[in-house]
Amino acid sequence: MKKNLLCIFLAAMMLFSLASCTKTQISSEHLQDYVFTLQYHDNFNILQLTDIHWNVNTSAKSSMTYLDKLLKEADAHIKATQGADAKIDLIELTGDMFMLANSYHLNTFIDYFEQKAKEYGFVYAPIWGNHDRHCLYNPRTLATKFKEAEHCLYFEPTDDLYGRSNYVINLTEDGTKNTAVAWMIANIDSGAAFSETELSVFRDYDYIRPEQTDWYISEHALAGEDVPAIAYYHIPQDENEKAWVDVTENGAQIKNKFFKLEGFADNGNEKYASDFIDRAKDHGLKAAFMGHAHNVDWTFEYEGVVIGLGVKTGDELYFAHIDVNSEDKAVKAGLADSGITENFDLIGASLVTLTGKDGSFELEHLYFNERENGDFSAWVKW
Repeated sequence: MKKNLLCIFLAAMMLFSLASCTKTQISSEHLQDYVFTLQYHDNFNILQLTDIHWNVNTSAKSSMTYLDKLLKEADAHIKATQGADAKIDLIELTGDMFMLANSYHLNTFIDYFEQKAKEYGFVYAPIWGNHDRHCLYNPRTLATKFKEAEHCLYFEPTDDLYGRSNYVINLTEDGTKNTAVAWMIANIDSGAAFSETELSVFRDYDYIRPEQTDWYISEHALAGEDVPAIAYYHIPQDENEKAWVDVTENGAQIKNKFFKLEGFADNGNEKYASDFIDRAKDHGLKAAFMGHAHNVDWTFEYEGVVIGLGVKTGDELYFAHIDVNSEDKAVKAGLADSGITENFDLIGASLVTLTGKDGSFELEHLYFNERENGDFSAWVKW
């Protein structure tokens, strides 16, 4: 009897192993599978929302009220500066949408963005952050919800790439794969060493793996070697620290405008040193935008690539407060360059506007605070 049970067990394990092997996709052999397409036009608008952090203590109602106001402000600003027909085309959700959230918040969050996508005419693209794996739901549930949502661009196969949200959005002449690519937008999972189960409480920071950079380079070659590209991910990488050293130790000049309250803060561990930007800059990369750091939004050009931290969206967890009477040099410089003359919290959104097929774009940060006597709103162009 024991021998029969052992044979059955071994047979089952072999079948499971074979099934797992047959389901693993070799990314380099399926590059087109990772590609979504949207129609390109000059002044294509990408709104970055990051570190929203819905959690078990979040009031979905008040958070949605805040996002309602923020999206209304962004839409009004775009129309005022670009014309009545202009709109938000794409929202990049660059990680930490959740943290110890439950299934109610997960469903409410996606339902909210589906509703707003219909109202404003955008699509949205989520990227995993470290806290999105720090959850009271199974991460596979969230991935399935993203894949099923009508206006959500999301792809997650069982493949040889590290992470959950590695996919490309190509902006083409007619919005299909049949015409030339004008811009490539790469969404990359910068990772976090969590188990993929409910009640996952272990936290660690991580990095973009070399094979993910290989994948980016292959996808860019498929799009076209002259195609400009932007990358979005969550955790700042090793090149961010190099940029910070250039400014603080090597005397590099920074086009300030924003509030450089601290360093970029890379993933914090030398063994996690990424080479993504160092390699991707030779393959069309014009900019890389990320989240993760809540209380800083400075932007710097590193060897031809604009590296930028998005403005934290909303007031969940910690964020910076800007005091006009501060003696801090970075605060004073940011206030002087931005022209802001009143206290505010460093929360809001970031807007990238693609102005041409030549790789040109504009970057603006929105600082948006709810206030009883009239909401505070300030747009600062980099």
